[in-house]
Amino acid sequence: MLDQLSPVAPARVRVVLLPIGQIKRARFLSFIARLQPENVVQLGDISPDGRPHRNMFSPLAFPTGMIVYDLTTFYPPPSHVALSPFELYREPLVIVAIADGAELDRKPYRTNVRRSLNGNGHPKPEHNLRELYQDLEEVRDRYPKGLVHQLLLFDYVHSTSAGTLPEGIVPVPPPAECRRTTLKTIMCDISSLLLAEMTTLAKSLQALNTIESPSQSQMNRQGNGTAWQISQAEMASRRNSQYSLPGQNSRSESPAGSGDRSHVRMSMPVFRSTDSNSSTPSARPSTPNNGTQVDLPTTFDQIVASNGIESKSPQKTIPSRLANTEPVRDTSRDRVSVQGFGPGSVSERSRNIGKGRIGIVIGSLYLQAGRWVDALNQLSEAGTISKYNLDHLWHAKALDYILVSMLMLAWTGMDFHVPQICYAVAEKGSQSNPGEPKGPPPSRHVSLQNLTALLPEMLDRILNLYARAANNTGESLPQFPFSESAIRFAKLLADIHLAGGKLDDEVLQLVVVGTPFKKRPNMVPPRLNIRPTRTEIIATLFRAFPTSSSPEYISLVDRTIILSGIASVLGLLGYYRKKAMVMRELVSVLIPGLIQARIKGAAEMGVHPAAGLAALNSVNGNGASALDLGEGDVENGVDSFLGLLSQTYGVVSSVSNPSNLENQDDSNDAAIARIMENATVRSFGGRNLKLDVLRSCINLAEALPDFHGVLRFTADLLRTAGSGVAPGPRSDDASPSMTREEQVRLATNISRTLAAAKTLGVKNLAAEYWDEFLVRGVELEALPIPRTPIPHTKSELPGATTVATARDPFIYNPFLRTPDNSAVDHLLVAGEGAIFRVTLQNPYEFDVEIESIKLESEGTEFESATQKTVIGPYRTQILTVSGTPKSPGQLKITGCIIRIRGCRERRFPIFEEPWSPQSAVKVKTIGVASIFKPKGRPISTDSKNLTNPPVMVAPKAISLGLNVIDRQPIVVVKSSTLSQFAIMVLEGERRTFNITLQNLSPDTPVDLVLFSFKDSTQAPLQSALSNRDASPAELYEYELIFARKQALRWVQKDGEKPFIAPGATSSFEVELLGKPGLTNATVQIDYAYLGISHDEIQDKFHTRQVSLPLTITVNASIELSRMDVLPLTGNVPRTLWSKTDTEEGNEKITPDDYCLLLLDLRNAWPSILSVHLDIGDGGTIEEDVLPGKTSRVMFPVPRIFLDNPSAPIPALDPSRARQFVVSTGRVSADSERTSREAFWYREELLKILHGSWSTKNIPIRKGEIELRGIRLSQRMIEAIKIDDIGIELFIGGSQGSLKHQVFTDTFSELKVKISNRMAEPIQPLLRIQPSIRSQSHNASLDLTKKLVWNGILQQTLPEIKGNDSIKVGIGMTAHCRGEFEISASIEEARLHDPPKQDNGKDGTGRPRANTRTMMDAVLGLKERRIWHSREPCLVVVEDEESSDDDE
Repeated sequence: MLDQLSPVAPARVRVVLLPIGQIKRARFLSFIARLQPENVVQLGDISPDGRPHRNMFSPLAFPTGMIVYDLTTFYPPPSHVALSPFELYREPLVIVAIADGAELDRKPYRTNVRRSLNGNGHPKPEHNLRELYQDLEEVRDRYPKGLVHQLLLFDYVHSTSAGTLPEGIVPVPPPAECRRTTLKTIMCDISSLLLAEMTTLAKSLQALNTIESPSQSQMNRQGNGTAWQISQAEMASRRNSQYSLPGQNSRSESPAGSGDRSHVRMSMPVFRSTDSNSSTPSARPSTPNNGTQVDLPTTFDQIVASNGIESKSPQKTIPSRLANTEPVRDTSRDRVSVQGFGPGSVSERSRNIGKGRIGIVIGSLYLQAGRWVDALNQLSEAGTISKYNLDHLWHAKALDYILVSMLMLAWTGMDFHVPQICYAVAEKGSQSNPGEPKGPPPSRHVSLQNLTALLPEMLDRILNLYARAANNTGESLPQFPFSESAIRFAKLLADIHLAGGKLDDEVLQLVVVGTPFKKRPNMVPPRLNIRPTRTEIIATLFRAFPTSSSPEYISLVDRTIILSGIASVLGLLGYYRKKAMVMRELVSVLIPGLIQARIKGAAEMGVHPAAGLAALNSVNGNGASALDLGEGDVENGVDSFLGLLSQTYGVVSSVSNPSNLENQDDSNDAAIARIMENATVRSFGGRNLKLDVLRSCINLAEALPDFHGVLRFTADLLRTAGSGVAPGPRSDDASPSMTREEQVRLATNISRTLAAAKTLGVKNLAAEYWDEFLVRGVELEALPIPRTPIPHTKSELPGATTVATARDPFIYNPFLRTPDNSAVDHLLVAGEGAIFRVTLQNPYEFDVEIESIKLESEGTEFESATQKTVIGPYRTQILTVSGTPKSPGQLKITGCIIRIRGCRERRFPIFEEPWSPQSAVKVKTIGVASIFKPKGRPISTDSKNLTNPPVMVAPKAISLGLNVIDRQPIVVVKSSTLSQFAIMVLEGERRTFNITLQNLSPDTPVDLVLFSFKDSTQAPLQSALSNRDASPAELYEYELIFARKQALRWVQKDGEKPFIAPGATSSFEVELLGKPGLTNATVQIDYAYLGISHDEIQDKFHTRQVSLPLTITVNASIELSRMDVLPLTGNVPRTLWSKTDTEEGNEKITPDDYCLLLLDLRNAWPSILSVHLDIGDGGTIEEDVLPGKTSRVMFPVPRIFLDNPSAPIPALDPSRARQFVVSTGRVSADSERTSREAFWYREELLKILHGSWSTKNIPIRKGEIELRGIRLSQRMIEAIKIDDIGIELFIGGSQGSLKHQVFTDTFSELKVKISNRMAEPIQPLLRIQPSIRSQSHNASLDLTKKLVWNGILQQTLPEIKGNDSIKVGIGMTAHCRGEFEISASIEEARLHDPPKQDNGKDGTGRPRANTRTMMDAVLGLKERRIWHSREPCLVVVEDEESSDDDE
């Protein structure tokens, strides 16, 4: 179907294609598609009719002309047909019935088929052909005004043996057997019949005196169903005129003869027709061809009188198509009182007006027949008559037809004259023969230029003439043809404007056959220099807009056509906003009409209009639904129309193609692009205006009814009214800009539409959800602690596999740490379900029903459960959705797949952060063009330094990254040997208990079990360790308790490899140590399934934890309340030596080698405890301590020698293991030296002591005595330590004895043995200090004439090597009796300097630390030391004589 509002529409012949017989819709459309390419027939290809009275429109007169057929599938409304013959092109002249030849072999489609009495009847094909012929006769009776009635039987090959086909039936072979010219030949034959019948019609018109102008009342009566009076004689005459007499061939009587047919069809190949029935119908009685003409009626009274009365007069009746629809009127209306005669009289003017009108109609027939030159001449002559007789209406119509004739001539490439009547002021002397050209026609190019320049004024003059005709009574042109003419003219001017102001071949192709421009014109520039301008075109176009007083005279269909045509031209010119205004007016026109049509249809069916479509569907007896619309029906066009209207007004819509909702792109980029586009569109235009437009679209969709449209535009209304932001916890109001009542009404409308669609069986009904920010967050809900997988690296594994007591506690234990939330929150276990918390938002004031929601993932296989919920009004709601990963690997939750009631199932990205559009500071463009056609502005060199306006920041879609590990077992503590997980122990006691673990996993074993422990003593110890004011000795003590006296440890058996089979149990032994402050503890068990050895672990592994809390009560046992160390001098009782159990070496033990240790032990337990002390040299002491009593234990212990008692105090914590550890406070060097000596001698003392206790009652308990409470004072240190230099004095050879006896005046030798116990040499200075025993200090040193020395008492000795000794002797003679004490001291004569060591062989090594300087800084400068003999040598001097006397 061609454009009905085309500028050349009057030059087309309207053809109505009707389905007939049994034919399917798809087949019918395919046959039309085959026929459509042949809608243009050249006159040179048409065989002329040889009868002289039927060759008025002979194609031979203008072979280059063409007949353009407008193939339609509907008959025009009566209001349009009523405009004929004023606009003869509106009436279909050709009625073509289309049948399917493939259906002939099937059973007859008529149920009342009569058979012969003997049972024999016609075969089905012949019978169905007769049925089709009867249907064709019914078509002729139904459409009697058509000039040609033909039936095309597609896909049918008629055999010659079957006889001739019925009259008017033309077979069309299938495409495989159809020649290239078959359909063209058929169209040529139809054109031949049409031209012949046009002659009859033209002569009937010529017989009339005049033709009345169309009126609005005439159109209204046609619209109300009043048909023209049609006589049976006229109907038979019209029908018989298409066929010749029996036995005669009308084509053979052509003057050209049969031999000239091939010469006549100039554009077709020569071929011999094998089937005469396809081109020549069977002979039927035709009009007499004896050449005699009957008398024709001369007045309209005669025509009217002949319609209903059988008259035997020789006058011919008027054709039914020209009969007036008005009742028979009084003949006095056609009678004119003759008051004068001759030119200028009223009767003469009436005759001239009638002559001009008839000539214009005849010219329109020439125009449709393709003889455009004859039409141009005829119309020029008749138009001039109408012009001079002031018949403005027909004068304007003549100019209209003349313009169409010139356009058709220009389209074929012919030269033509522009008639003088087309000019506003004709040239002088041209009025005599205004229709005849002067001289040869100018070239086609010049004619087109003249016509282009003339067009604006000519078209405006035509419309002015139409408007001026309203001043004459009965000559007013109805609104519809006037508006249609204005639209046609505006469309012609618009096409010329789009072509740059030139009427060229491209414009002519677009105007005549609808071929679009090869390159779409750019409508963005103003185009002010192109004539005609867009302003002039708009002024012409809006003259077609119906006035406020015209609606009651224009039907709904006509008003729709007018508004649609206006909107189409506005769209061509780029006036989208004006187009939107017209389209909105069109919607407001359609809605009442559709509602009225539904009410009328419901009334005809006998149901109430409020019953809805379901009631209409149930009443319809044949089962046809009110929505039984196939593909290509009106809904597609309505959706596009309303979508264009919404887009023009800037409605926020996320659906670019509503018919392809299922294939919408829902990726993150697409969703963000939609959000940005919606935000941009939302920022332009008036929101209230957009909402009003969408409300109109909803009303129209409800009136159709169009369920898809109702849902779509309701969703667009909600989207446009919404804020389009992702609100934060404290952001601005995000509520829509409409009342709560309207929001609820829209939500109810969606539910009602879905219910109605479900009742009618409409499927796949879905809209697009109106909020892109539906999903505001997805997070993994924390797993229960026993099921939480904790990641570890391979380096963490070896230290954790050893026994807890052997583990260095200062090295970071990763299994005791708090799991990293960021790592744990993103871990899943394959095959185990997890729960996700999905945050959904609803910024609207009504409930949103979610029919299904599930998680969308990427990566490893993941199965999500489906949930449904209802989101309350204006809130953020959290929904839990479970899911299960099926295999290990990387998993990413990218969004949710959600189906909301009434909306399609789609994917929603995750927008966690708040977002709102940031508007630009400077607006460069305004209007709709800035949205749909953004254009970049070139940047000049001077504007490079200018700052760009802020760009809208797009929202960020996030995803939840997860790591799925392999299947892991689940272990629980099944049982324990402890009652209620509580235990009581004594200080120092060790108790063991068992823990039984059970593997609940049905298919995964446990091959890795790691024990870690926490207790109440760890926190105070760690706090003390972090105390910066603690001394090094205190830190060492804290570290020792923390590292080597842990409260719990796993007792791992030799060769034990932890393994728990699926569903099995396993027991583990744990040891508990009673410590002060221990009140509670936790046994933490990490387990996993690795499946490989520990050495094969590549990077990471994961464990799970199960914990066993314990309640512990620690009671006191043996406490060390006091201790002391005393030196041993003189004779020591043997009972004391016996406690050392060293009987073998008692004779060699001297008091110098031992000291006396006193321990006061208190029993705090309410029962007797047995104490057992072990001494380093093998001695043991057993002692029973009564409850609440204190027992003192004394026993000798060996004295201790330390090579370097000032050595730095070590640190057990590797992080504090520095070379020197000193006190943090300001202490003197002597205090630091004393502190270090006390530390080291205490450590050596504790090495040789070990104490334990045990109970004597059942149950037997035993434990260790805590002896680290020993603290040594300086006095105790002096008693226990052995000096670096040993000084031993003796007389003669009696070494080892402290008492020596000498005689007076006898030479004796005092020997001094000096032993260097140090590793470094010493330069000694020996001082011997004799004194008188038992005298005062001053008197004891007075040795004059008492002792004589052979030498000096102070002398420098040679260097003594490390660990070496020397003996020095000095002569001594006593002169008197008495007891003398000789002491000695060794003083360093010179400090020893160690030899310097080279830094390296080549002198480039790292310089060594200055140890001596650092030591001097801590302990002060090293000074010369002095050592004294521990016990003086007692010398008893006696007289030798007295001794003899004694004897």
